[in-house]
Amino acid sequence: MLVVQERLRFYRESMTACLRRQLDGIEVGPGASSAAELVEMAGRNPLTHGVIEADAVPWDVPALVATLHRHHPGLQLIGLFTSTRPVSCDGVVLVPRNAAPEQIAQLIQPGSDRPAPFVLTATTNSDRGPLTAQQLRVLALLSLGFNGADVATRLGLSERGVTKSKTAIFAKLGAQSQAQAVANALAAGLLGPSSPPLNESDPLP
Repeated sequence: MLVVQERLRFYRESMTACLRRQLDGIEVGPGASSAAELVEMAGRNPLTHGVIEADAVPWDVPALVATLHRHHPGLQLIGLFTSTRPVSCDGVVLVPRNAAPEQIAQLIQPGSDRPAPFVLTATTNSDRGPLTAQQLRVLALLSLGFNGADVATRLGLSERGVTKSKTAIFAKLGAQSQAQAVANALAAGLLGPSSPPLNESDPLP
């Protein structure tokens, strides 16, 4: 089983959903929001892979890695970082947090039908610029798993309008996928758990 550990719900759920679609023959379990939750899951499940936060966080990352490896010595870990000086841990492959899910999937399960993860750094794009309020709302809803029709209904837009917003969002954030756009927005501080117009009581599709 693979588990994504990430405090931010938007990113965690988007990455988990994308990896479920990308990986063949690997069960992707529900994400974990904290180190303690991940350790608890590791004690109950045969984990084979983990995608974890590797920045300086409220817990000791090397200690977390050591604990996980005690539970599962063969566990493969990928550490996502946003800082310029990520925590260095033996047995952890470090990649920037805005790496596309396809790139992370390639590291977990190499396959000839997927492009090699040759770009594991922040992308650059001359068309980047600040997201509009509407684009932020569209991205926030997409990050929770709502499809284009759902987003259009909730925001009073046409589906074509949502598609145009997505195209602009991807260009401004230098993203190649929806999950990468969410990751880039989170890393830039443009999107967070309290971003409007979302409510934690909104049901997921």
